[in-house]
Amino acid sequence: MHTRAERMSDGPDGGPSDEAADRRFDGPWLRFLAVAVVGWAVAYGLDRALLAAGSPAGAAAAFAHGYLLAPLATAAILLDALSLAERNVADLGVFKWLYALAALAAPPVAVVYYAHREWLKPEDAALLSDPL
Repeated sequence: MHTRAERMSDGPDGGPSDEAADRRFDGPWLRFLAVAVVGWAVAYGLDRALLAAGSPAGAAAAFAHGYLLAPLATAAILLDALSLAERNVADLGVFKWLYALAALAAPPVAVVYYAHREWLKPEDAALLSDPL
């Protein structure tokens, strides 16, 4: 299986074809990514600075940032990158996997991912908007 973008054919009326409507990776991935990174930072801060080691609240914060929010940020990075490739906007190649692996340990790497995504942004800004 490959993750390279393939050209979408236009329908008979010049609009998007049925194939374009069946895109697999469309979604609000940047919103999920932002929520996951902010939530991870808050939970990590609570775990490290405010909560005593071994307390139930500390364990809950550690579980939240380690097992819920970090994988959510990783999935959002991958799905956003795959969505860009599927829409023929930008292909991050192997970098999407590097960002995803780094996000498992430290989701704030999403800031670097977003900067890379913006750097690859095409001249037509409408390509990056959410599809209707």
